[in-house]
Amino acid sequence: MNRYKEYLNLSMEGVLNSYAQVFFSLHRYLGFFLLLVTFFNVAAGLSGLAAILIVQAMAWFFNFSRDLVRDGTYTYNAMLTGVAVGSFYEWNVSFIILLVSSALLAFLFTLWYLNALGKKNLPMLTLPFLVTIWVILLGASNFTALHLRNDIASGLPEVLPGVFHFATELIAHLPFSNVLYLYFRSLGAILFQYNDVAGIIIAIGLVFNSRISFVLSVFGFVVGYAFYQFMEGDFSQLIYTYIGFNFILTAIALGGFFVVPSRRSFVNLLFTIPVIALLISAFHAMVYNRFGLPLYSLPFNLVVLLFIAAMQSRVRSSGLNLVLFQQYSPEKHHYNFYSNSVRYQRDTWVQVALPVMGEWHISQGHDGAITHKKGWQHAWDFDVRDDMDQTFQGDGTKKEDYYCFGLPVLAPADGVVVELEDGIEDNEVGQVNLERNWGNAIVIKHADYLYSKLSHFKMGSFKVKVGDSVRKGDVIGLCGSSGRSPEPHLHFQFQSTPYIGSQTMSYPFSFYISKGNHSYQFHSYEIPVRDDRISNLRTTRLLTYFFGFIPGQRFKVSNGKGKTEIWEIQVSPYNQTYIWCAETRSIVWYVNNGSVFYCSSFEGDRKSFLYTFFLAVYKVPLGYYPKLSLSDHISILNVSNYFARFIHDFTAPFFHYLKAQYNFRYISIDNEHDPEKIIFVSEQNQSLFGQFSSKMYFRTTVRSNGLVIEAGTGEQQEVLTCEPVS
Repeated sequence: MNRYKEYLNLSMEGVLNSYAQVFFSLHRYLGFFLLLVTFFNVAAGLSGLAAILIVQAMAWFFNFSRDLVRDGTYTYNAMLTGVAVGSFYEWNVSFIILLVSSALLAFLFTLWYLNALGKKNLPMLTLPFLVTIWVILLGASNFTALHLRNDIASGLPEVLPGVFHFATELIAHLPFSNVLYLYFRSLGAILFQYNDVAGIIIAIGLVFNSRISFVLSVFGFVVGYAFYQFMEGDFSQLIYTYIGFNFILTAIALGGFFVVPSRRSFVNLLFTIPVIALLISAFHAMVYNRFGLPLYSLPFNLVVLLFIAAMQSRVRSSGLNLVLFQQYSPEKHHYNFYSNSVRYQRDTWVQVALPVMGEWHISQGHDGAITHKKGWQHAWDFDVRDDMDQTFQGDGTKKEDYYCFGLPVLAPADGVVVELEDGIEDNEVGQVNLERNWGNAIVIKHADYLYSKLSHFKMGSFKVKVGDSVRKGDVIGLCGSSGRSPEPHLHFQFQSTPYIGSQTMSYPFSFYISKGNHSYQFHSYEIPVRDDRISNLRTTRLLTYFFGFIPGQRFKVSNGKGKTEIWEIQVSPYNQTYIWCAETRSIVWYVNNGSVFYCSSFEGDRKSFLYTFFLAVYKVPLGYYPKLSLSDHISILNVSNYFARFIHDFTAPFFHYLKAQYNFRYISIDNEHDPEKIIFVSEQNQSLFGQFSSKMYFRTTVRSNGLVIEAGTGEQQEVLTCEPVS
């Protein structure tokens, strides 16, 4: 019984996704809309549905991928084939045999194209349908038992002619009626429904499924229509089976599905869509006039495949970015890419720490006033200063008077020592060695074309030698005053070549703390500047313990009013960590890199406790500092209400007027050495055209036995308690 139930659920999801896949979606409501549209011609609708079920049964019986059955990948080409033959031929026993054969042929072509094109990271699009329907049209004329329908528009248009006539008349009275007429008919023609009502319903479904897809469909069609108009083309080519849908499908594919929606993706369509028009004209003369075969989606398939293949051969993206992780939603593609580019644009593959212990001062930063010039501009000089901004104690006439002299210098990241120079005496204060400019120096290789160089070490203080492997934080020597160093300090730079004296390159420190007058600021992947007082993040045991989630660990969360949730820490097949709530079917994806805990995205029920957790602890440094603060961007996908984002989606590829930001600040700690309680506050701010429109406040208490989140203020306040489950 469970096996039959599993098959039934799989089949129902697969049916709806088969229709939605035609418009690059897995939105089941859109699939239901499109399913209904195919039944405007009952025979065509039944044939399409039957073709899906035939392929599903075959895939199930022969143990093909359940996931590809569920998402409609195996079946959407068969569905199109079924709808097409159901529109062409009358139902009889011979037709049923043809329907089964054509569905299986479409499935076989689907499997072949999936494997052949998949090896090149290319999509199969509707090629299986196209080849299958051409085979049928070329071969079916030999079978006299098949009877062509007299009217391919038979069905609902004949039953309710007034409704369809009213739609046509309504369009006729609208501005640009000729364009609208062709647009709606072209939309309907994708599912072999050549009437305005079908096109209008599909357009409405597109709007509710994806505003960006809808805008792209209109934009692509208008560009194609304008090209025909400007070039004085033969519009009968577009009217024949309304193959202007090639403009629509190409625009959605290259404007938002395979390419991240942006201004550049729209500009790209200005050049791509005219190519579609040229192919329509060329293949109409060749394929139809010579072989009697309709073009259907041939131009769309060719242009999209050629474009994606070309984009994959680029050296870099140049602002036109291919979608790397397919989410079947142009909105998700756009917002996630935008959010990630803001949050992680400076992230580096090799995470580099400050090469010092404790708090140091930047006496000279990039493009400094003294020595950091031209090819050597991306460097820092470190020293240590007291509260009076002095670098020394006493009269400062001896190098030993300087606070930084003799202090440990650390490896900034894992690597191998590739060059080292020692034996240069430390200068007396005020003296410099211009012949041995860099003094005692070391070069460490961290990755190909990424090296760090540290200079002016104390003579004889190196703890390593050339060829040694070092780990981040290892002591490699002591700060000195050798080389061009009038007083003790540490010179540090990144470079792409392994030599002492190499020119510098700009590269950020991954995480560090800067100290202000009475507060601390957390920095991620930034470049310290002159006069910054900085230190590596010192983690706090209580924070690393609680946020150090272990796969399989479970938490019980309650609000004190009888409602509870159970969370479990899990890991995806791609080694991504997430928190799963089975009761609400919600997920928080997160990262803990040892220095900071941060959430990357949320999926599921916004009324769940897990969503409150996501908002409250969106980003938390794992070290307590008094009044330590940070800010971070948060995607409006995760915080804005549906209506606000619905409206915003129409213009999102061009500009954002709706934004959201996360702010964090530590409040208190009960014991700095061995804390049992740490409190921080956070807030989510949404802004509309730069003006704050809404805020959400959270006060979070981290304890050794769990977490307490106070969300909201006044009467709307909710208190959540999160405790580990043994």
